[in-house]
Amino acid sequence: MTVRHSEKERLTIMMLQEKYDLVDELLNILEQLIAIYTSLKVSNGDKQRVLAAGNLTDLQIIAQQEEKIAAVIATLEERRNTLQRMIDNTHTSFSQLIALLEEPRKQRGIALSQELRQLVNDISVVQESNSIVLNNLLKLENHKRNVLFKVSTVPEYGGNNSFASNNSIFNKII
Repeated sequence: MTVRHSEKERLTIMMLQEKYDLVDELLNILEQLIAIYTSLKVSNGDKQRVLAAGNLTDLQIIAQQEEKIAAVIATLEERRNTLQRMIDNTHTSFSQLIALLEEPRKQRGIALSQELRQLVNDISVVQESNSIVLNNLLKLENHKRNVLFKVSTVPEYGGNNSFASNNSIFNKII
Protein backbone atom coordinates (compact mmCIF):
# COMPACT_ATOMS: atom_id res chain seq x y z
CA MET A 1 0.00 0.00 0.00
CA THR A 2 2.83 2.45 0.79
CA VAL A 3 4.46 1.66 -2.56
CA ARG A 4 1.34 2.77 -4.41
CA HIS A 5 1.19 5.99 -2.44
CA SER A 6 4.79 6.85 -3.21
CA GLU A 7 4.18 5.99 -6.87
CA LYS A 8 1.31 8.51 -6.94
CA GLU A 9 3.53 11.10 -5.31
CA ARG A 10 6.26 10.42 -7.83
CA LEU A 11 3.82 10.81 -10.73
CA THR A 12 2.48 14.04 -9.24
CA ILE A 13 6.00 15.41 -8.89
CA MET A 14 6.81 14.38 -12.47
CA MET A 15 3.66 16.12 -13.72
CA LEU A 16 4.51 19.25 -11.77
CA GLN A 17 8.06 19.24 -13.11
CA GLU A 18 6.69 18.84 -16.62
CA LYS A 19 4.46 21.89 -16.08
CA TYR A 20 7.41 23.86 -14.71
CA ASP A 21 9.45 22.92 -17.78
CA LEU A 22 6.62 24.15 -20.00
CA VAL A 23 6.41 27.40 -18.03
CA ASP A 24 10.18 27.87 -18.35
CA GLU A 25 9.94 27.27 -22.11
CA LEU A 26 7.10 29.77 -22.29
CA LEU A 27 9.14 32.38 -20.43
CA ASN A 28 12.11 31.70 -22.75
CA ILE A 29 9.84 32.31 -25.74
CA LEU A 30 8.82 35.64 -24.22
CA GLU A 31 12.50 36.54 -23.90
CA GLN A 32 13.00 35.65 -27.58
CA LEU A 33 10.01 37.78 -28.53
CA ILE A 34 11.44 40.70 -26.56
CA ALA A 35 14.75 40.36 -28.43
CA ILE A 36 12.95 40.24 -31.77
CA TYR A 37 10.68 43.17 -30.98
CA THR A 38 13.72 45.14 -29.83
CA SER A 39 15.37 44.52 -33.21
CA LEU A 40 12.10 45.50 -34.88
CA LYS A 41 12.10 48.73 -32.90
CA VAL A 42 15.62 49.47 -34.19
CA SER A 43 14.46 48.59 -37.70
CA ASN A 44 11.60 51.08 -37.34
CA GLY A 45 14.14 53.78 -36.48
CA ASP A 46 16.07 52.88 -39.63
CA LYS A 47 12.84 52.98 -41.57
CA GLN A 48 12.14 56.50 -40.31
CA ARG A 49 15.53 57.68 -41.59
CA VAL A 50 14.97 55.96 -44.95
CA LEU A 51 11.49 57.45 -45.25
CA ALA A 52 12.79 60.90 -44.39
CA ALA A 53 15.39 60.54 -47.15
CA GLY A 54 12.80 59.16 -49.57
CA ASN A 55 15.05 56.20 -50.40
CA LEU A 56 12.62 53.63 -51.81
CA THR A 57 15.32 51.03 -52.51
CA ASP A 58 16.41 50.90 -48.87
CA LEU A 59 12.76 50.95 -47.81
CA GLN A 60 12.16 47.83 -49.88
CA ILE A 61 15.11 46.09 -48.20
CA ILE A 62 13.79 47.00 -44.75
CA ALA A 63 10.31 45.77 -45.69
CA GLN A 64 11.76 42.41 -46.75
CA GLN A 65 13.64 42.14 -43.45
CA GLU A 66 10.46 42.96 -41.55
CA GLU A 67 8.58 40.24 -43.44
CA LYS A 68 11.15 37.70 -42.23
CA ILE A 69 10.89 39.03 -38.68
CA ALA A 70 7.09 38.82 -38.85
CA ALA A 71 7.32 35.17 -39.89
CA VAL A 72 9.55 34.38 -36.90
CA ILE A 73 7.19 36.25 -34.58
CA ALA A 74 4.21 34.31 -35.94
CA THR A 75 6.00 31.00 -35.29
CA LEU A 76 6.94 32.00 -31.74
CA GLU A 77 3.43 33.28 -31.02
CA GLU A 78 1.96 30.00 -32.23
CA ARG A 79 4.31 28.08 -29.95
CA ARG A 80 3.51 30.45 -27.06
CA ASN A 81 -0.23 29.85 -27.48
CA THR A 82 0.31 26.09 -27.65
CA LEU A 83 2.39 26.14 -24.47
CA GLN A 84 -0.22 28.23 -22.66
CA ARG A 85 -2.91 25.70 -23.55
CA MET A 86 -0.66 22.83 -22.47
CA ILE A 87 0.10 24.48 -19.13
CA ASP A 88 -3.48 25.37 -18.30
CA ASN A 89 -6.27 25.11 -20.80
CA THR A 90 -8.74 27.05 -18.63
CA HIS A 91 -6.75 30.29 -18.51
CA THR A 92 -6.58 31.85 -21.95
CA SER A 93 -4.67 35.04 -21.18
CA PHE A 94 -1.04 35.19 -20.18
CA SER A 95 -1.92 37.45 -17.23
CA GLN A 96 -4.29 34.81 -15.85
CA LEU A 97 -1.61 32.19 -16.26
CA ILE A 98 1.03 34.32 -14.50
CA ALA A 99 -1.30 34.70 -11.52
CA LEU A 100 -1.14 30.93 -11.03
CA LEU A 101 2.65 30.76 -10.97
CA GLU A 102 4.83 30.58 -7.91
CA GLU A 103 7.91 32.68 -7.25
CA PRO A 104 10.40 33.25 -8.91
CA ARG A 105 8.62 32.30 -12.16
CA LYS A 106 5.75 34.65 -11.32
CA GLN A 107 8.05 37.70 -11.00
CA ARG A 108 9.93 36.74 -14.15
CA GLY A 109 6.65 36.36 -16.03
CA ILE A 110 5.37 39.71 -14.81
CA ALA A 111 8.62 41.47 -15.74
CA LEU A 112 8.73 39.89 -19.20
CA SER A 113 5.07 40.62 -19.81
CA GLN A 114 5.48 44.29 -18.88
CA GLU A 115 8.61 44.68 -21.00
CA LEU A 116 6.97 43.03 -23.99
CA ARG A 117 3.82 45.13 -23.61
CA GLN A 118 5.90 48.35 -23.49
CA LEU A 119 7.91 47.33 -26.55
CA VAL A 120 4.79 46.55 -28.54
CA ASN A 121 3.27 49.91 -27.55
CA ASP A 122 6.46 51.75 -28.55
CA ILE A 123 6.57 49.95 -31.88
CA SER A 124 2.91 50.69 -32.46
CA VAL A 125 3.47 54.43 -32.04
CA VAL A 126 6.48 54.43 -34.38
CA GLN A 127 4.63 52.28 -36.91
CA GLU A 128 1.74 54.72 -36.94
CA SER A 129 4.02 57.68 -37.63
CA ASN A 130 5.93 55.66 -40.25
CA SER A 131 2.64 54.80 -41.90
CA ILE A 132 1.71 58.47 -42.17
CA VAL A 133 5.13 59.39 -43.56
CA LEU A 134 5.03 56.48 -46.01
CA ASN A 135 1.57 57.45 -47.17
CA ASN A 136 2.74 61.02 -47.77
CA LEU A 137 5.88 59.81 -49.54
CA LEU A 138 3.79 57.62 -51.84
CA LYS A 139 1.49 60.55 -52.58
CA LEU A 140 4.52 62.68 -53.43
CA GLU A 141 5.97 60.00 -55.70
CA ASN A 142 2.59 59.59 -57.38
CA HIS A 143 2.37 63.35 -57.87
CA LYS A 144 5.88 63.44 -59.38
CA ARG A 145 4.96 60.62 -61.74
CA ASN A 146 1.77 62.38 -62.79
CA VAL A 147 3.60 65.65 -63.42
CA LEU A 148 6.27 63.89 -65.45
CA PHE A 149 3.59 62.07 -67.42
CA LYS A 150 1.74 65.32 -68.14
CA VAL A 151 4.93 67.09 -69.13
CA SER A 152 5.98 64.25 -71.42
CA THR A 153 2.59 64.00 -73.14
CA VAL A 154 2.08 67.70 -73.86
CA PRO A 155 3.48 68.16 -77.39
CA GLU A 156 4.72 71.61 -76.62
CA TYR A 157 6.98 70.33 -73.83
CA GLY A 158 7.67 66.67 -74.25
CA GLY A 159 7.04 66.00 -77.92
CA ASN A 160 9.47 66.12 -80.78
CA ASN A 161 8.78 69.76 -81.41
CA SER A 162 9.79 70.86 -77.91
CA PHE A 163 13.23 71.84 -79.13
CA ALA A 164 11.85 73.63 -82.15
CA SER A 165 9.43 75.77 -80.18
CA ASN A 166 12.03 76.74 -77.58
CA ASN A 167 9.30 76.73 -74.93
CA SER A 168 10.37 75.87 -71.45
CA ILE A 169 8.26 74.20 -68.85
CA PHE A 170 9.44 76.82 -66.39
CA ASN A 171 7.71 79.55 -68.42
CA LYS A 172 4.32 77.93 -67.91
CA ILE A 173 2.07 77.65 -64.89
CA ILE A 174 1.20 74.07 -64.11
